[in-house]
Amino acid sequence: MVARKRPRPLVILLLALTVLVAGPAPLAAARGGGGTSKSALDRTWFGPEADLGVQQETVSINDAVVGTEDGRPAMYTTVSAENAIFNVIDIRDNRLLRSFTLPGVQQSWRHAIGPDGTVYIAAITGGQTGELWSYSPADKEVRKLGTVPGEKSLWSMTTDPEGNVWIGTFPNGKVFRYDPQSKDFHDYGQMVPGQQYVRSIAYHDGSVYAGVGSVGDVIRLDTATGTKTKISDQVPALLGVEPQKVPFAYDMTVVEGWLFVKFADPQMKLLFYDLDAGKWSDKSVGKNTPSDAGVFSFNQLQSRDGKVYVTNNRELYEIDTATLESRSTGIAFGTSLRGAAWIPLNDPDLPGTSLVTLQSGGRITAFDIASRQSKALPSVVQGAPNPLHNLEAAPDGTLFMSGYPGGTGSRFDPRTGRTTRFPMGQAEGMAGLGDTMYFGIYPGGIISSAKLDAATPAVSEKFRLGSEQDRPYVMKAHDGKLLIGSIPDYGKLGGALTIYDPDDGEKKTYPDIVHNQSVAGLAQRGGRIYGSTTVYGGLGTDATESEAKMFVWDVAGERKVKEFALGLPGLDSPKMISGLGFGRDGLLWGAADGFLFAMDPGTLQVVKYKNVYPEVKHYGMWRPVYLRFGADGLLYTTLAGKLTVVDPKTMDHVTLGDYAEEVAFMTLARDADGHENIYFLGKTAESRLRMIPVRHGHARTVAVGNAGFEVAPLDDGAVPGWQGGGALFTLSQERAYTGRRSMKIVDAARSGPEASAELTGEPVPAAAGAYYRARAKVYIEDGSTDDSVLLLSFLDRAGQPVGRMASAPLRGADQRRWIDAQASGTAPPGTASVRVSLYSSAWNLMTGYVDAVSLQKTRRG
Repeated sequence: MVARKRPRPLVILLLALTVLVAGPAPLAAARGGGGTSKSALDRTWFGPEADLGVQQETVSINDAVVGTEDGRPAMYTTVSAENAIFNVIDIRDNRLLRSFTLPGVQQSWRHAIGPDGTVYIAAITGGQTGELWSYSPADKEVRKLGTVPGEKSLWSMTTDPEGNVWIGTFPNGKVFRYDPQSKDFHDYGQMVPGQQYVRSIAYHDGSVYAGVGSVGDVIRLDTATGTKTKISDQVPALLGVEPQKVPFAYDMTVVEGWLFVKFADPQMKLLFYDLDAGKWSDKSVGKNTPSDAGVFSFNQLQSRDGKVYVTNNRELYEIDTATLESRSTGIAFGTSLRGAAWIPLNDPDLPGTSLVTLQSGGRITAFDIASRQSKALPSVVQGAPNPLHNLEAAPDGTLFMSGYPGGTGSRFDPRTGRTTRFPMGQAEGMAGLGDTMYFGIYPGGIISSAKLDAATPAVSEKFRLGSEQDRPYVMKAHDGKLLIGSIPDYGKLGGALTIYDPDDGEKKTYPDIVHNQSVAGLAQRGGRIYGSTTVYGGLGTDATESEAKMFVWDVAGERKVKEFALGLPGLDSPKMISGLGFGRDGLLWGAADGFLFAMDPGTLQVVKYKNVYPEVKHYGMWRPVYLRFGADGLLYTTLAGKLTVVDPKTMDHVTLGDYAEEVAFMTLARDADGHENIYFLGKTAESRLRMIPVRHGHARTVAVGNAGFEVAPLDDGAVPGWQGGGALFTLSQERAYTGRRSMKIVDAARSGPEASAELTGEPVPAAAGAYYRARAKVYIEDGSTDDSVLLLSFLDRAGQPVGRMASAPLRGADQRRWIDAQASGTAPPGTASVRVSLYSSAWNLMTGYVDAVSLQKTRRG
């Protein structure tokens, strides 16, 4: 059965606004948007959205595997992207044979080859599900084999001689078997109670070996009986750490009767388990000094002449499989072995049989061990737009972005529209200070920096947070210093506050300020730092605390002077409080779930708040909500993942764009004309930078006939001032926002003549170049609205349309309360009139009411 392609909803024509109304807050004169109070929002105009394009086109590869296709050696790999791309490369010719887009897949951390040559791809989707895909070298096709039930990520994979595929997962730390004949997944359960990762996996003689994390263990799984046996009791002593300090068993393979297991940072050490004798060797390969890099990751390891090779301390190391003695080959190589096989290349520079692997940027690298020569070939891998992971404005007005996975950064100048790309790791946080931009890089809690005056930023490491900190999510500049709030490492609880002074290089890190919680918000005034937390620690941990907290830190005294719960009525034990910042009013603003609040920093009393999104509960994990105060006095935020603009004086608000789209990153910057606009990254286009223009000007109301539907219907049932609508639209006295009547919509069909209808108002004169905004109150009683409910049409003198704007969809909007839909845009050339319409498409299945239609006009400034 072939799925039908769903047509694009009308709303995708142009972005408009959806505004939601919340009830009054007891401590503030808060009201919903679109009321009668004098709000700065009434003089502010947004949109239409501009797409500023893909900011990073990169090749980012986590893993590869070498196989054979049509009798020739082939490299198989997947490029991470919004829709990942699977590549097939002829190794000898360094030629891309073919590539395939994997819809919905974002990355793959492991590939494996079955005995029949089938290539398996362990995929992780953008929707956080683990999928298994395959590629057949015979018919040259990729196929989605299925979703591994209940698992978000597939981290490890191998095959057995019978062709079964063995998969290790997150977050339940399970092993699954996929049978290509029956096409079924068999669940062998969690390998170690409480451990969330099976990060590595290998098969040997009827047993599967699972490398577990975040506390490292190795488990032997009897595939016939399902019995699980821990075989890693000796590992802590071999690594020289306590059992609870053993890091991830990160990589694993079987070579010549040995199980090779690499344990992750900070040990980065390779250990060896004798599969026949059932014991660990006391030999190891890894760091010689604390500053060494240790053993890098690997997938395939193929022995030749009794030797196998790994990357250790940024060199290629040789291991004798009989004695486990190791030595450096003297060949420099500073990255992982993404697939590895012995291949005669017929290259005059590499005359013998070479060890071939793939770098993360797509370049095949070959090593001639005898001559100690290596050669990197130009990349032929098909790249893709790279998802963006962060966005922040620098002091010079440019915008910095990080990619995900890391490897590339980009800098966009909103005054010129130019993008510059440069090497950079995955930045969880960013902040500008003076002439420097700082980046909080994961993994390792690395703080890097780049000077702003360079044409192409050159990122270099400044320091590491230490104290078992891994993800620097919160970064703020204050009075010449950098404030950093962080999340701890895998398997750890207790984030930290770090204060860095770039003038003298002093760095102070204060861990576990709020017990077992991480720092999610920071703001400073005078000698006090105000902080907030998330209850979550590093991956592989469960939160031990039930509610996020606020705290106050005395900088001079280097101590916490206050810790307290937020305690807002209706706020139910929030898991994260974030977005802290001081407004022009001197108040400390912040966010939790759907709440926006402002606190007196002296008394620590909340003086105003508003539950903007009452349907949102327990929002967030690590990533802070962004609060940005504009030059216009408005507050711009990603509250509850929704692009929201708030008047801090009246607490009116508008929600921009698609209610259902998560907006994780947002900032403000000025364009070439000096206008301060909204720049953001959204989930529906993760590789693209988007912008919503912000303009200010007083509006003039344009008359709309029978806008409140209070004029009684005519004898034939027609509604004065409106026409069309069919059976979907009827006047009703069942519910009204104002007066006695509203327009009721009952849309119960997906197809046929009653699947969609448009109720149109009378055209009114309009002027080309002017900006128009239509509003209407909407009440959804039940069902869903996947499309627009309000249209704004521009017509020429002949009454023909020359432009059309649609309100944003109300997907996921809270039901059974009045909300404010808006459609807005500039009248295009040739416009003679404008018309407001109510609309219900085939994608709506709902019962609702519309009332209080209005139309405004301004000459945008």
